[in-house]
Amino acid sequence: MATLLFRMNAMLIDELMKKLDSSDEEMRRQSMEALIDAPFEPAVLPFLKKAMADVSWRVRKSAVSAAISFKDAEAISQVARLMVDVLHSEDNAGLRNSAVEGLTRLGIKAVAYLIQNLHDKDHDVRKFIAEVLTDIGAEIWTTKKESTAIDNIVDALINAAKDPDENVRLSAIEGLGKIGGKRVVDILLDILDKGDITLKFTTLEALGNIGKPIPMRGVYNACGDKLLKRAAYDLIGKVGGREAIPYLIDGLKENSTSSREAAVVALKRLAASAALPPQELAFHISQFTSSTIEKIASSLKSHDANVKKGVVFILGLSGKREAVLPLIKTLSFDETVDESQGVLIKLGEEAVDEILDVYQDQDEKIRALLCSILGEIGNKKSENVLMKALKDTYGHVRANAALAIAKINPERALPEVMRLLQDEFDDVRNAAVDAMCAVARTLDRDVTPYILPLLSADDPYVREKAVVMLERIGGIAEIEKVRLALKDDSPVVRKAAVHAIERCSVEGYAQDIILALADEDRDVRIAAAMALGNLRTEKAVEHLLSLLEDEDIWVKATTIESLGKIGKGSAIKAIKGFVDDENGMIVCAALEAMARIIAQEPSAVEEIKPWVAKCISHNDSEIIKVAIDVLGRTDREGAVSDILPLLEHNSWDVRAKVVDILSGTKNGFIRNCLETRLKIETDDLVRQKIAEALKGQ
Repeated sequence: MATLLFRMNAMLIDELMKKLDSSDEEMRRQSMEALIDAPFEPAVLPFLKKAMADVSWRVRKSAVSAAISFKDAEAISQVARLMVDVLHSEDNAGLRNSAVEGLTRLGIKAVAYLIQNLHDKDHDVRKFIAEVLTDIGAEIWTTKKESTAIDNIVDALINAAKDPDENVRLSAIEGLGKIGGKRVVDILLDILDKGDITLKFTTLEALGNIGKPIPMRGVYNACGDKLLKRAAYDLIGKVGGREAIPYLIDGLKENSTSSREAAVVALKRLAASAALPPQELAFHISQFTSSTIEKIASSLKSHDANVKKGVVFILGLSGKREAVLPLIKTLSFDETVDESQGVLIKLGEEAVDEILDVYQDQDEKIRALLCSILGEIGNKKSENVLMKALKDTYGHVRANAALAIAKINPERALPEVMRLLQDEFDDVRNAAVDAMCAVARTLDRDVTPYILPLLSADDPYVREKAVVMLERIGGIAEIEKVRLALKDDSPVVRKAAVHAIERCSVEGYAQDIILALADEDRDVRIAAAMALGNLRTEKAVEHLLSLLEDEDIWVKATTIESLGKIGKGSAIKAIKGFVDDENGMIVCAALEAMARIIAQEPSAVEEIKPWVAKCISHNDSEIIKVAIDVLGRTDREGAVSDILPLLEHNSWDVRAKVVDILSGTKNGFIRNCLETRLKIETDDLVRQKIAEALKGQ
């Protein structure tokens, strides 16, 4: 109570002075904390100023918080005057920065005092005041309130834009741009028409910050001034329209790199916003000379990703062969590789000869990308290069070449792609499988005779790919051959056979997968258990229940998950016992499985709920969260009484999960509980969730 009823008498002033003179940072900070929300006394001002100049940012921060906490008008007046006066402290940056922060946080309450001092003799002080007024005005503008205050701030900044000091003028213009509004736009356009070159440049940037459609005549006029072109193009990119095309096209021809790159970025931005039709742009850009294309392409050296992307976009619109080599170079840039591939593919026939000429000179990453591009273009000229690429020393080149040649000449690709099925790298073998499937879709004849001999290959990974291809190409017609693979010596092949039978989705073959539940290899058992769950075959329930005795926790977890997917209430008895398992993953799997069963058999909720509720007192927070989630999904109203005490849980993520569930329950009691928790909650995310939940109550 002594702090709350603080009285600044001689004894307390002496105590405050001693604390602020202490070498202990925390003691100095606490002396300021004691002033927060205390009754104001003028005698405290010198101590606030001293603390705002402290070497510790923590003390300075507390001093600012104390200074702006006073509520009565006289206190605010004196604090604001103090802070404005402190702006003159050019020898102490910390003190001056504290004053700027304090005035900004005072907000609208400080506006009158700031405006009164906007004619201070010190130009630095005037600049600081203009910047603080800007921040306050921008904040007020976003709330669409206090129109009188906004008008006063705008008037003050308009006057500051005529200040004799250039830095003050520029700060005022920047401020007007941050605040915005039609009146501000008109003022800035007038400055753009009549101001000096420096003011015009800043005005263009300020208009860009407003980011709304504005009268463009003055902006387009600025494109004729070499010192303003870059800023004008930047602004056009933000607010321009179709009428901007001639100005930006001229900008692409600029000799000045900065102006040209600004036009490049602006053109790309407007095209992306659908303001500029690509076909119209392409018409203009296709008229460019080779030297202009080369000049634009030189900006690929820029460190700005937006410039690089803009150049790629423009080179693509040019439709010119001269654009191909620069585009190939951009394939090595992470920020443009996707766009460059798309552009080269669209260039199509125009790009093929250039790509083929330089293909061998590229590194393996580029060669791989070029193989994909050639495949998408589909020109027969690429055939020989792609056939050679099938024997490249780098696997990813071989993989992409296989997919590409399958599109261009499937007949010629067939034997070479078959060879890659025995490649040393699995990603190449997978690409060969995809290529074989593409060949099968294209050719009129059956390719399975090429695949069947692979079922007897010595390499189990080749046999695995054969099983995959038989299912993808032959489907049900080849299911008998796939079934035989369930008896293969290699678990890799047996696992592939399980997945292949599952993808055929034929109930009659579920028995084959059931037999695989007894496989000696755990990966095969996992695959079989997962497949039966995905097929949702009820006749598998009894066999899956037996697999719950498996010693491997991954097999056990997958089995529990599959029983949940099948959704038979008869599995509840076996599953619910696992909520006491010592392994957290098994417990979570059991909880999720029971939730799935309830979703299919709602009547099971009463049997399952006590077992789920049991887990909310678990010592593992992950299990608690899953249990809360399951209760919320299966019985939201009934779950409230069980989970409400967890608002006091020591784990923030548990509290957050509880709030998520409670937010869907609207009644006065829950609201009171959330409001009470909000007062003491320390975690920012949980506080945010509670606040959002209360809005919906």
